[in-house]
Amino acid sequence: MKSMKLGDLCFFYHSGAKSRRVVGVVEVVRKWYDEGAAVDVKAVGEMRAAVGLAEMKKELKGVEFALFRQPRLSVLPVEKGVWERVCRMGGGYEDDD
Repeated sequence: MKSMKLGDLCFFYHSGAKSRRVVGVVEVVRKWYDEGAAVDVKAVGEMRAAVGLAEMKKELKGVEFALFRQPRLSVLPVEKGVWERVCRMGGGYEDDD
């Protein structure tokens, strides 16, 4: 989280045992701060269709993505190509231009 910058877009990911999936996109509006040990984000838009972990693993087979090794991570980097493919899989998100 400490490396996140203002304006960074992030996937909002449900990591529960029954529903591991990308459901939306958020934007960093306050970078890392020690007193909260966090960053602040605001909602950008919901995915038009949630993208499940199993679906991502199938579509991105052979792609190195930390989420596939540790599916309950709360923060991890997403390479541009992976970002674009997951967004395409979900039909984009509300308010994407």
